[in-house]
Amino acid sequence: MLGMLVNLSMVSSLIFSVLGIFLSFFSVNLLGIWVGMELSFLSVICFSSGSSVEESESMMKYFIIQVLGSCVCGMGFLLCVNNLEAAINQMLILIGMFMKLGVFPFHFWVSPVVNRLSWSGCGVILILQKLVPLWVLSNYLFLFKDLSRVEFLCCFTSLVGCLGGLNVLNYRTLLGFSSIQNLGPMILLCCCQEYYLWVYVLAYMCISGFLIMSLWNLNVYSFIDLMKEKVSSQSDNLWWVCMYFFSLAGLPPFSGIIMKVSLLLGCWNSMPLGSGICVISSCVSLFFYLSVILAMVISWGKSLSFFFKKNNTNFSLLMTISFLVNMVSGFCFFLLLSL
Repeated sequence: MLGMLVNLSMVSSLIFSVLGIFLSFFSVNLLGIWVGMELSFLSVICFSSGSSVEESESMMKYFIIQVLGSCVCGMGFLLCVNNLEAAINQMLILIGMFMKLGVFPFHFWVSPVVNRLSWSGCGVILILQKLVPLWVLSNYLFLFKDLSRVEFLCCFTSLVGCLGGLNVLNYRTLLGFSSIQNLGPMILLCCCQEYYLWVYVLAYMCISGFLIMSLWNLNVYSFIDLMKEKVSSQSDNLWWVCMYFFSLAGLPPFSGIIMKVSLLLGCWNSMPLGSGICVISSCVSLFFYLSVILAMVISWGKSLSFFFKKNNTNFSLLMTISFLVNMVSGFCFFLLLSL
């Protein structure tokens, strides 16, 4: 009975989180946007708070930083509604959204928060909670005159993300730094082309979401988990999970190359320096992606029975989803870019 109530509360929290996102998207005033953003944030707190002390501690850190960002952003919204101090309210909204997203220099909370969470909590924080702030920035930064500072922060965000992920053995922390690295191109696209921004976000959500679900299915949280007997018995599935890391690295012909193409098409003419640094940082991040891939391939190679045992349903499902997301979906994203 208790388990049913816990599952019901988690599902309800997730539904309210999604409703908050839609409320912000379809609101006609700043108050509705703020209310939807707070509803989504509070629902995530209920959804991701687990029974362990580590998860509760991580969510407390997330709660504190999000409340600070909401207060700063709410003050900017109030000044904007009352037409007071235009320069100050612009800066407050920008700082509040950057705190919520984890953009440099407010990136310090991402790694400690996701380090102890479950995969479901990581997915909600690293994917769903980006949507509303990015939507606000994409509509707001077109009116922001001094974009050179934003470009500077985007460059440092990508550099911090790619350098912070080096020598990280915890895969939740690794995806946290990957999220920071991808925030740089996203903010740049907010300044330049909204259409390419959402193509980038859609590709990132698709790849990261299915990667998190695959690791969750295999019960892999760090490099040490690859050595466990339960995971080693499923080591044949790890080869297909490696494809997601190739996509995140942006290697062709995997679907992640769409993110780099969207960045160059949308920002190269307006911000060539920022675009170039973001692309270079993604090449640096390829190093720690390859370290994860190497560890998984070695673990996969240990299973000599892979060539003799019959494929099961779980393997076929992971293989099919991985192939569709990393190979076939790239063609669909290219069709979106051609529209």
